[in-house]
Amino acid sequence: MTSNRHRDFRWVAAPNAPNRWQVRFWLGVAALLDRLLLRADVQGLAQLPASGPLILYYNHIHYADPVAIMVRLRNKRYVVPMAKAELEQTFFLGWAAGSYGTIFVKRGEPDIPALRAALAVLQAGYALLIAPEGTLSPNGKLIPAEKGLGLLVYRTQATLMPVGIWGTRAFPSSLKRLTRPIIHYRFGSPFRFHLPATIKRREAEALITDYAMRRLAQYLPVDMRGVYSDPPPKLSFVEEL
Repeated sequence: MTSNRHRDFRWVAAPNAPNRWQVRFWLGVAALLDRLLLRADVQGLAQLPASGPLILYYNHIHYADPVAIMVRLRNKRYVVPMAKAELEQTFFLGWAAGSYGTIFVKRGEPDIPALRAALAVLQAGYALLIAPEGTLSPNGKLIPAEKGLGLLVYRTQATLMPVGIWGTRAFPSSLKRLTRPIIHYRFGSPFRFHLPATIKRREAEALITDYAMRRLAQYLPVDMRGVYSDPPPKLSFVEEL
């Protein structure tokens, strides 16, 4: 087992990271496969902030979700995805993801190297792609999010942008019928927190996570909103961008 001291992913936040040939190559491969195998229904992408630290967060219903989203962002922003550590040991996919520049996260335990890398990405002004639920939803509906999103926002004050996605669960079974499934992408309005100094850290992180997930739910069909079906409250310290 690789010890934490040997797991340093901060190189994905280096000044030359967006221009690495591996980034261009794997995004090109993904874009080609996307065009051949899938169809896209995209709304809201024009709202994507052109620069600055950004957390793109999405509902996780299929292993193809992050790749499909990154294809939509190709040539717009350099995006660093976070993925479960188990993927790193997966034949070919783990090698490809690592070659591109993925932050692999150990679930169920504090992962300091992954956190440091995520913070470095945002401090460098890049975009981070995360699935706050931390795992695939078993039924396609939103499930309770882990703590990571709230922690990152609290530490960096990064801009957030929800991305609702559905349709990927039809892949690859739809190929047996010689049809390309339509993948729906709903890029939500970006926003930023300006937290009052009176809110304690743990309370702030929980508030951030709950509010952000309820915003994400608004960009999903009603039957996919799960535990975040209630709309987000109006908060005076949330800035719409």
